[in-house]
Amino acid sequence: VSLVESEDIRRVARRASLVVFFSFLLTFLFGLGLLEILHISISSVKIFGGIVLLQMAFEMLQAKVPHMKHTEEEKTAAVEKFDVSFIPLAIPVLFGPGALTTTLIFRSEASSVIGKLNLVIAFSLLSIVVYIVLSSGEKLSSKIGITGINVFVRLMGLVVGALGSQFVVEGVKHLWTI
Repeated sequence: VSLVESEDIRRVARRASLVVFFSFLLTFLFGLGLLEILHISISSVKIFGGIVLLQMAFEMLQAKVPHMKHTEEEKTAAVEKFDVSFIPLAIPVLFGPGALTTTLIFRSEASSVIGKLNLVIAFSLLSIVVYIVLSSGEKLSSKIGITGINVFVRLMGLVVGALGSQFVVEGVKHLWTI
């Protein structure tokens, strides 16, 4: 990889990780208020979010590349600007429905200031990890190979599936007791 290509990769990684962080932060700050305005309960979000995560987990367990649907405007913007850091990379690939609902759920469960601060710290660390992985993705993939990537994706699929199942169970349990 040439120096110019390497700098382009770092620029895209930097922008994408910042967009992911600010997406988390906006959801953290305003997401629950928007749900309240729309009269949507967090239990409903847990159920739907859990189903979305389960769908993602099943795809990951089969080591399939997730198929994201993009609008024609998003495709055109990506081609015209040659900058994929915002659309489609940061949104919806990195911060899509699964990340949005997970953020809303974790935010609703963080009742103390310490809990909320821990979430912001976690978002910050996650954004740093996104940057590191994106900026060194080619090196990482060449070291662990396609088999290593597939094993990692399948293991993470189990974690995502367990999280999704837990969200569905908690959401149904709460709605059942109302």
